Amino acid sequence: MPAFAGIYELAEASRYLYVTTPQKPPPYSTVRGWVIRGLPTPERRLPKQRGLLLTFEELVSLRMVLALRIAGFSLQHVRKVHTWLQDTTHYPRPFALKDLWVSETDIFAKMEGRLLSASKKGQYPMEFVKDWLHHLRRPTNGSLDMAFQRVDGNEVAVTWSPQLHIMLNPLMQFGAPCIEGTRIPTKSIWSMILGGDKPQTLARDYGVPLDKVQSALDWEKKIANLAA
Repeated sequence: MPAFAGIYELAEASRYLYVTTPQKPPPYSTVRGWVIRGLPTPERRLPKQRGLLLTFEELVSLRMVLALRIAGFSLQHVRKVHTWLQDTTHYPRPFALKDLWVSETDIFAKMEGRLLSASKKGQYPMEFVKDWLHHLRRPTNGSLDMAFQRVDGNEVAVTWSPQLHIMLNPLMQFGAPCIEGTRIPTKSIWSMILGGDKPQTLARDYGVPLDKVQSALDWEKKIANLAA
């Protein structure tokens, strides 16, 4: 997958994070602050830009930043871990990689089959500490989350399912949310409904089950409510 596949406006990415976070959803100003201060990509630490675009890997990396903040870690701690993971994995966006583990005070990563403390620059945890670790998942609804694929020795997020029947694939429609199993953007469905079409008509015309069309509408309604 190209490193910079997927295109998302910062405000758009912020809405996706907000509507998929079960607790403490971040306002736009918070997400913008993370980005302009070098998370999830240090080279983004530039003069405060308007209209900043994010890639898919940056979008899912922000979900990991959010998960760590919800778990109680300071932004300074998160930045320290991010820097160490970059240096260790040699991957510019390490928060787009496989999930992390956390204790009350440390963040851990699995490398070559072993858990290392990313908070303490690769220190091995004592055996009894492993009993206290919690496998950190990005904010998610039930079992819906991301699919990963091995790229240059790392397992990198390649798709995100933020809601039942909805899929973000950076290699499809520039990463726009689509009805799962199709190339139909949810935004297109929403526009047609606003134009007077009925869900049953769209389901028939596109050959898509009605529940998938309804899921697309539910998703777009959440986004539209935030944008209003």
